[in-house]
Amino acid sequence: MAVKNKDNAFGYRLLLFIYKIVGYRAVAILLNFIAIYYLLFARDVKQELQSYYKHQNIKLTNYMFFKHIKTFANSIFDRFVSRIDPNSFNYNGINEELLQILNEKGGIVLLSHVGGWASSTHNLQTKDIPPMNVVMQDNTNQNMQDVEQNTKDNKKENVNIIDLNMGAFAANIQIANVLMKNEIVAMMADRVANEKRSIEVSFFGSKVKINKDPFDIAKRIKKPIIIVHTINKGDRNYDALYYEVPTKDKSIEQTAQYYMSVLEDTLKKYPQQWFNFYDYFK
Repeated sequence: MAVKNKDNAFGYRLLLFIYKIVGYRAVAILLNFIAIYYLLFARDVKQELQSYYKHQNIKLTNYMFFKHIKTFANSIFDRFVSRIDPNSFNYNGINEELLQILNEKGGIVLLSHVGGWASSTHNLQTKDIPPMNVVMQDNTNQNMQDVEQNTKDNKKENVNIIDLNMGAFAANIQIANVLMKNEIVAMMADRVANEKRSIEVSFFGSKVKINKDPFDIAKRIKKPIIIVHTINKGDRNYDALYYEVPTKDKSIEQTAQYYMSVLEDTLKKYPQQWFNFYDYFK
């Protein structure tokens, strides 16, 4: 299912301007009013979330929807601030043992649209690890790309983009090449970019489709898969959760299901940090 990109370059520029003048806390307060706006005028977004909350047996109240949107707004704002000043963020629970595996072998860092996914790779930039290659479909308009470029901390830039717009075949060749050089590839797995490259798994008791590529590539090239979830615990404060996916003697279906089971367990604890704003089970 295609997900519409609703990037608002002017809004992000305004928030970053306010941040540079009066600081992070003032923007955090302002985001409450943005969340209230969505509560009042974005009923369609709340409706799309209903199936997710029903699968969790949770009633989606207006207050819960407000908190959900506020957490999402914080995460997106942190996406930019973490580029400007990554050292101002606190990530609790960094797993040095799993980072050492990535440092020695490279591998796939598997992300999801949960919590602080948008800033997690910027945090990893501050670690002594190989170059990171982020796989993404660059649908952002030119204005949004300008915002991204202007907020980069070029002194710490250690991230390359593998753009899925080049086509799945070309992208997978590039992914394989960097993995064979023991570099790191960061990929999202919870959304399907190409229906032909999907795999069916169980999620909250229903069958859904996710991205097959990270599990397929890891099996072919024999590289480790590390799941990373960054949970928002407050202003610039995140819990980093790391899980190594067992791959030895496992099928692609088994590793994909393991990833989805870990995601399900995380969302049971933090239901308001799920940022797929469409009917995921449709």
